[in-house]
Amino acid sequence: MAGIHGRIKRQLTSRTARAWLLKLGWNWKEVKKGVYQNGHERGDVKSYRQAVFIPRRQRLQSRMVEWDEGVNVIDKSYECGSRPLVFITHDRCTFHSKDGRKKIWIHEDHAPICKKGRGQGLHVLDFLTPVGCHDQGNVCETLMCGGDVWSTGDLLLEQLQVKIILAFKGSFPGCQGLWAFDNAKIHQRYPPDALPVGNMNLTPGGNNTVPMQPRSYLNPNNPLTILQQSMMLPDGRLKGFKIVLQERGLWPQQ
Repeated sequence: MAGIHGRIKRQLTSRTARAWLLKLGWNWKEVKKGVYQNGHERGDVKSYRQAVFIPRRQRLQSRMVEWDEGVNVIDKSYECGSRPLVFITHDRCTFHSKDGRKKIWIHEDHAPICKKGRGQGLHVLDFLTPVGCHDQGNVCETLMCGGDVWSTGDLLLEQLQVKIILAFKGSFPGCQGLWAFDNAKIHQRYPPDALPVGNMNLTPGGNNTVPMQPRSYLNPNNPLTILQQSMMLPDGRLKGFKIVLQERGLWPQQ
């Protein structure tokens, strides 16, 4: 035991650290611009894709509108009472003014200093159909991005309501859209009266001054009944964690 204890206390060497990094899938190599995978091959993502997304899409395949190589709609029969489906995907890309620039023309009398940044960025938000850009690109939004200026869930919702849905009805009359959105955190949007936990304090009050919708919970004395619980105090303040848990009988007794 003394020998094992001594080995544990020894300082970790750089050679051991490199060996473990390689075992964990890390590699020391030059960073090059390429495809951003964003966890597409993560275990839970692959499981959802294989077990949920692909089977669900296959079940709807019989209702999908199909086109031939000449971009003509293929005549097919659809289920009675169901509208044809058009599969539309959400596409986001970010470009910078210095993307891909490796060499430039330099005069022999000048020595330009390269900036560290990638230059002005453009955020492009578009929707794609099986036959190309939705509405021939007329619904595409381009946003000058950088710093704190990026696409948000509110901008996506506005683009959908003002442009996308109206253009879809005109381009595919009588059809129903099957929409696949980019699962990005910036697209997450809560309703105005939602209750983000981060806006609650231990005591009443907090950052959230908008009235919150009530919640419900099982009656601890009778699990077959559901009790309604307001998240706001009579004076308009947001309840804190302590009051909410006390009302549910979950706050520890002193």
